[in-house]
Amino acid sequence: MASVTRGILYLSVTLTAVLNDVISSYESSTQENHKNSVLIPDEQRLYERLMDGYEKSVRPVRNSSSVLLVKFALHLNQIIGLDERHQVLTTNVFIDQQWMDDNLSWDPVEYNNIRSIRIPASNVWLPDTFIYNNADGGSTGFMKGTYVLVNHNGTVLWPVPVKLKSSCKVDITYFPFDDQICFLKFGSWIYSGAWMDYEKMYDDRAIELSTYVNNSEWDLLSVVLEKGFRMHSCCDDTYPDLTYTLQVRRKTFYYIFNIIVPCIMLSILTLLTFWLPPTSGEKITLGLSVFLAFSMFMLLIAEEVPATSEAVPLIGIYLCVVMTLTSLSVIMAVMVINLYNRGAKTRRAPKWVRVVALHWLSVLLRMSHDLHRLVESINLENDAGIDTRKSSFKQRRQNSMRKTRETALSSLQEYTLSRQNTLRRRQSSAENQAEEALTSDLRPLNPPIPSEPEPEVIWLRRNEVYPETSAPKTNSFELHASNHLHPNGIQLDIHKKEAHQSKRNKKTSDSQPKIKRPRVSNTCHIEKDFSPKEGDEKSELYFRKLIVVEWQRLAAVVDRLLFWLYFIGTIVSYLVILVIIPNENYALWNAKINHTPYARSDSRYTM
Repeated sequence: MASVTRGILYLSVTLTAVLNDVISSYESSTQENHKNSVLIPDEQRLYERLMDGYEKSVRPVRNSSSVLLVKFALHLNQIIGLDERHQVLTTNVFIDQQWMDDNLSWDPVEYNNIRSIRIPASNVWLPDTFIYNNADGGSTGFMKGTYVLVNHNGTVLWPVPVKLKSSCKVDITYFPFDDQICFLKFGSWIYSGAWMDYEKMYDDRAIELSTYVNNSEWDLLSVVLEKGFRMHSCCDDTYPDLTYTLQVRRKTFYYIFNIIVPCIMLSILTLLTFWLPPTSGEKITLGLSVFLAFSMFMLLIAEEVPATSEAVPLIGIYLCVVMTLTSLSVIMAVMVINLYNRGAKTRRAPKWVRVVALHWLSVLLRMSHDLHRLVESINLENDAGIDTRKSSFKQRRQNSMRKTRETALSSLQEYTLSRQNTLRRRQSSAENQAEEALTSDLRPLNPPIPSEPEPEVIWLRRNEVYPETSAPKTNSFELHASNHLHPNGIQLDIHKKEAHQSKRNKKTSDSQPKIKRPRVSNTCHIEKDFSPKEGDEKSELYFRKLIVVEWQRLAAVVDRLLFWLYFIGTIVSYLVILVIIPNENYALWNAKINHTPYARSDSRYTM
């Protein structure tokens, strides 16, 4: 009985302990469930559930033989710039990649209708998309995003904002009227086409341009998306890639306003050098100044374009052409100045030069040459560039005649004074004899008054006064007594003699036949060899002036001819290099763009 009682007690104690354990476990589980339902968010539970046993190093496919398809989309926000010298294109883009991850799906009902969740990109599998023509030294070329967007059906969207620097081969042949083609090439670095493949996300467009901002220097003409395959040296498998081809066109207003317009103005200044007279001394200076200005523009262009020997920019060709024309203008200016001053050498231009320049070219250039008027207006004595030996001889001859005349007048005055002294001595001796006679004889009551002696006229020969010179021939000098006599009774009327002599010379010159200048036509001057008469000073002077005038008119014709040649060369080079060739290039590009899908050509600028 006692044993039965102990057994009952032991059983009751055991049941009580078991019952207490059950109650405590129930209470603890109830508390835990309540705690979980109150403190843990649904997204956290979903995230913990998705990351539970997830491995990010393997492809997210259940069947290893299946190919993972990645959808790729490119949002072009802005073309920041194209560095032609370093050949780097800088763009601001958004890259969207989407794929299916079988390990990241759930039922939205179990998690409070959560249909999508943001997960750190470092915790899930990501495609190793790489930009092959990466030119950013501080980046590896792989995409780096922060978060991925996971949908309940297992699709993963990975948006990546990135500033891309890609290499772009720049063709400067038509600079600054050039169009450039740049590529953005994306693909997987590790996975071949048997493991992963790419396709575009949007079927109706190759690129998203809804947020595109226009660049101040480049116009986006079109964007073409092409899918290709490449081979690696390590493997035989093909690797798919996506290539975006961007066609951009340079806006030329900056270069037209800052380079081409100043070059045209400098070309006009070069034209003005041909209008400057050769005697101004500024023809060569102006040409060299314009040449230095063109050199400065050439250096400015050299800083913009890449240092390559493959092509010469179009504007560089234009500057080389105008610099060549400017150099030739300086050389021609030296030649024109030489021609202008050749008349000082007293050598006439060849006959064929006179005929070609003063006849044929003058008719073509509508220039007239009045050689007679020019000969009359020219003054060789005042022209520093003309040999004045004959004029100097004439001046020395006049000075010699003046000195001879002064010497003759002084000799005449001395002779006149000596003659007057002789007359005084004779008169005094006659007076003395008369006094002696009066003293010897009786003096009458009315003695006779002695009469004054008559003025004596002295005649001199020319060879007694003038030495043998080439002075004008005269017969004699006449000395007359004036009404106002010298106190001694004789005076030399030189002024009256000179007036009389000038009248006689005038009559002599009027009576002699005048030398008539040969009046021949301009054509006769040009085509015939006119020569002066020997010993005829006027004819010789006229011939020398004619030589000077002919060389000067030759220089004027050459100057006018060079002006028109330079003007035509400048206009032709401008039209061909800066208008025709760029427009033809634009026409070719526009034809390509019109046949290109997904073309964006709403903003174009043509010259």
